[in-house]
Amino acid sequence: MYVTSKTILATTVSFLNLTPSKSVETLLKLYEIYDRHRDSVIWFLEDLDVRSYEEYNEKYAGASTSRLHFTTVCGFFELSGVLVNSKLIDQKIYLEVFNPTPFWEKSKAIIEGMRESRPHIYENFESLTIKRFEWQKRRKDKKVTKSL
Repeated sequence: MYVTSKTILATTVSFLNLTPSKSVETLLKLYEIYDRHRDSVIWFLEDLDVRSYEEYNEKYAGASTSRLHFTTVCGFFELSGVLVNSKLIDQKIYLEVFNPTPFWEKSKAIIEGMRESRPHIYENFESLTIKRFEWQKRRKDKKVTKSL
């Protein structure tokens, strides 16, 4: 028997009996994770100041606190992307609460450099950012239609 990741995911979702209330519960847990790492979020938005993977490696070498902040934030949005892409959390509700775009914009060049040796790193983070852009465009389009 050939088992795919979709089969495993479907079985997991069925087993967990995911309902809208469980989706909200998951969202609240994500928010708790985000809130516990507020220092990393602030560092990322205010202090991350490199423009390439090479510069990132030079400035934040080894097991520095800055490197920990970077992986914490990127890991949070990677996890979020997995949950949204797997439909374990409602995309619309997630995007109402979280905006990965400014984080992706600051990390994109670094992640692209990382992908030279690890081609799939943070792909769910990137996917989530694309979904956010599309979602935001649909919201703007609706606003224009309503105002007409």
